[in-house]
Amino acid sequence: METKGDIRAVEGLLVAADSPAGRAAAAINDLTMHLPTPAEPGVCPTCVGRFWPCRYFDDAAYRVHTARLRVGDVVPLGLHPRLWPPATPPGPSPGEEHDHG
Repeated sequence: METKGDIRAVEGLLVAADSPAGRAAAAINDLTMHLPTPAEPGVCPTCVGRFWPCRYFDDAAYRVHTARLRVGDVVPLGLHPRLWPPATPPGPSPGEEHDHG
């Protein structure tokens, strides 16, 4: 995705109104409106003084999800770690033997 300065590039897309994406169009637009700029990935550009993801983004993401669409498909890949950080660091599998040398 190409960016120009502090503005994230967007694409216009036509979809059938009665498709899952068409029914979730307002939620997708709301979600996109609250995406952070590339220069400040931790700040919502729409909600003054709020960190990202803000509650408006979270609400729009919930609506996208309940429309049975994947939120990750409309959020830039570089932001995925901020949305889904690893729950716990990977460790040994249960029953895995360790070599104590």
